[in-house]
Amino acid sequence: MGAITLSVPNELKHEMDKVDWINWSSIARRAFVTALKDTIRLEAIKKAREISEIKDDERNFNKEYEKELLKITKGSRGKVQTVEGFNKWCESI
Repeated sequence: MGAITLSVPNELKHEMDKVDWINWSSIARRAFVTALKDTIRLEAIKKAREISEIKDDERNFNKEYEKELLKITKGSRGKVQTVEGFNKWCESI
């Protein structure tokens, strides 16, 4: 397994040391995984926007779609919305 060094403020480290039963490395790993999954989802949304035929005056709609897509995909175990899925979703509303 790879290793990284993470810096935190001294006050935070002091408080973390008081709670020695928590595996802080595990907490950090989960946070990194979550951040990476969110980044992958947002990149997929960006690509869908780039290849879609949504006009500039419809961008607000697209931003609402992004919010909904993030809600929908939160529990999808990393599955990314396809363009076809996006089009079906657009037709359903």
